Amino acid sequence: MTKAPFSVEWLSQSSQTLKSPTEGSPHRASSAGHRPGSGSSLECPGPEEPCGRGGRRLRTAFSAEQISTLESSFQRQQYLGAAERRQLAGRMRLSEVQIKTWFQNRRMKLKRQLQELR
Repeated sequence: MTKAPFSVEWLSQSSQTLKSPTEGSPHRASSAGHRPGSGSSLECPGPEEPCGRGGRRLRTAFSAEQISTLESSFQRQQYLGAAERRQLAGRMRLSEVQIKTWFQNRRMKLKRQLQELR
C-alpha cells in the first residue's frame, strides 16, 4: 500500500529519514560572528554562511540603549545620508546595513501609525 503524499503516515516516515537539525549542521548558532556590544545575539555566524532554510539572517536584537539612540536620531532626522549612517554605525558598533534597515522599518512603522489615525 502506498502512502498518499503529505498524509500523516507519509510525513512521519519522511521526518524519520531526515537528520535532526543539530546533527552535522554547519549553521548552528555560535558566538564566532558576534560583535561585542552589538546586542545582536540572534545574528548568523557571518555573511558567507547563510542561516536557516531560506539563507536569511535572523532578526537582530537591539539593546534598549541602541533603540534609544536610534529613536532620538530618528526624531531629529528621518532620512540618513551615507556619512551620518557611517558615523552612527561606528558609534553604536552596528553595521551600516543594520542602521539603514532600522531606519527603513521605522519609517514604515510611522507611516502605518499615521494611516491608522485617519
